[in-house]
Amino acid sequence: MDKIVSFIIPSYNVEKYLNVCLTSFLNKEVLDQIEVIVVDDGSKDQTAQIARTYIEQYPQVFRLISKENGGHGSAINAGTAQAVGRYLKVIDADDWVVTENLKEFVDKLADCSADVVLNPYHQVDMQTGEKTVWRMFLDRYETLYTLENVVQNWKNFDRCFAFHGICYNREFYQKHRYELPEKIFYEDHEYTTIPCSYAASIYPMDLYLYQYLVGNAEQSVSVTNRLKRMSHVEKVTEDLIRHYNAHPELSDAAKEYIYKKTEGVILSYYVAGCIMNPDKKKGRNDCLRYNAMIQNLNMKFWNRVSKKFKMYLWMNRFGITFPVYEKMLHSEIYNRLRHNQKIESEK
Repeated sequence: MDKIVSFIIPSYNVEKYLNVCLTSFLNKEVLDQIEVIVVDDGSKDQTAQIARTYIEQYPQVFRLISKENGGHGSAINAGTAQAVGRYLKVIDADDWVVTENLKEFVDKLADCSADVVLNPYHQVDMQTGEKTVWRMFLDRYETLYTLENVVQNWKNFDRCFAFHGICYNREFYQKHRYELPEKIFYEDHEYTTIPCSYAASIYPMDLYLYQYLVGNAEQSVSVTNRLKRMSHVEKVTEDLIRHYNAHPELSDAAKEYIYKKTEGVILSYYVAGCIMNPDKKKGRNDCLRYNAMIQNLNMKFWNRVSKKFKMYLWMNRFGITFPVYEKMLHSEIYNRLRHNQKIESEK
């Protein structure tokens, strides 16, 4: 039977997590309709051996690609190049899927022809097991939307236009294939932005699948690693803006989609530099240097983010810490400021 979906599992030294991830795919109702490709990115632990035990038991489901270490993006490149399913979905090896929802997910994909499919997902705290919901806010699911619909109603969609929420039609992805950079963290922003900017049809499901584990100090999203890898965010920002600049033929909706996704990356840099960094002066200077890069690449991008930067600069100068910032995000004052800023930007 033809495979409906290929799950790509980028894997590097994940022996502690891989069994949970791979076991989550063992829903007997879909085993002949899915493939799970473990891409061992030069691991030095038992990652490859664990993958082989699943291949021995379920050779029709699991595959292993072994390669030299090239980073997360390199592993995605390798896996998507060899996938045969009608759809592609990448699942990190320390995460997993909701096993009981696989059947419904695969059935819906079997009847789907959209370029991009979106799903809500859970963020799971590894210490407490507490789940945070990341979802869309739509009146209608399981219907086709255009990218223009999306950017016009961005806040209803944006949480699921993320690595954990997005699934690509394989033929569409290969047609608009974008080789992700090697040995760069946060390249998933490029994965979810550049191919997707060409999408003619987007199909949102109200079905939870991806379970995203957080709370691991080794993760790229930890405060320590975000500060250590500021240069990686700079590289991703530059890649996104350069792609935008290099493709003036893109539709207005596609350009706006790239801008909105890039803005998210830019604001994450401001959070790290202005707020997370305990050395406020250094963080501020990093952001000023980063802003100069943005201005040099595309003044339109800078003009749109500059007012927001002023807010982060204000918080930096007042010594706002990250825990305080997180509380502010949920405060009435902050939401009022954002609302006023939105009105001002629309004038």
